[in-house]
Amino acid sequence: MKYLCGDRMPELPSVETFKRYFDKTSLQQPVINVNVISPEILVETSTTHLINAIEGHKFIESYRYGKYLFCKLDNELFLTIHFGMTGYLHYDIINSSIYPRLLIKFSDGNFLAFDDARKFGKLSITKDPDEFIKNKQLGPDALKVKYGDFRESFHGRNGMIKPLLLNQNLLAGIGNLYADEILYQSRVHPMTPANLIDEREWKQIFADMKKVLLKAIDHHDKIESLPKSYLLPNRHKDGECPEGGKFEIITVGGRTTFLCPHRQIKKKV
Repeated sequence: MKYLCGDRMPELPSVETFKRYFDKTSLQQPVINVNVISPEILVETSTTHLINAIEGHKFIESYRYGKYLFCKLDNELFLTIHFGMTGYLHYDIINSSIYPRLLIKFSDGNFLAFDDARKFGKLSITKDPDEFIKNKQLGPDALKVKYGDFRESFHGRNGMIKPLLLNQNLLAGIGNLYADEILYQSRVHPMTPANLIDEREWKQIFADMKKVLLKAIDHHDKIESLPKSYLLPNRHKDGECPEGGKFEIITVGGRTTFLCPHRQIKKKV
């Protein structure tokens, strides 16, 4: 049994789905063996330290913040996972992971693997998730943030709205695909300078951000199963906007961006 999000960068809905998968499969089981197969993905943690932190203990709960998953152990330490581009979790009765980088064996014989073909994921042992988040200078979590804090994150910013939504120091959790969806739903052009967005539009972006993220989680982050009124199921070179017409494909802040030009009209400065 496994969960993966395909050949794309995991974003907040992906990691929330990983969290629920982890909670369903891996809690309250004694760990009898830990195998660090690719120590190069460890950050500020040695192989010995990670093994000693996990082996002989149980995972008792988990937390998600932005694109990070914190897996709490019964010794008050946390296995911290960033999934990179191709990371995912794989739980099975045998070690059948394709690219295992960390392999955890439980007392019932089952295995949990952190699988990551390109090894862009990162693992560490953390004592305090709040301190970890502070040190990473992460902005508020996009799913949990309240409107006042959301607006404060972008106060005084003049840059284009899409790169700002992608800036994890301003808002944690949104990646390239869901930024396109949020802005499509909000009828906001991704190149719109933040200082030209009025209060009504900010409230719409905030509401659509919550709506899109929750809908994606409800659909287990399977883009193809999202409603027909969403941009993402059609987000490919030959796709069409949900309301008809061709996508415009541009580069914004170095990221490939899909938009519907009749719906997302660029404001004049």
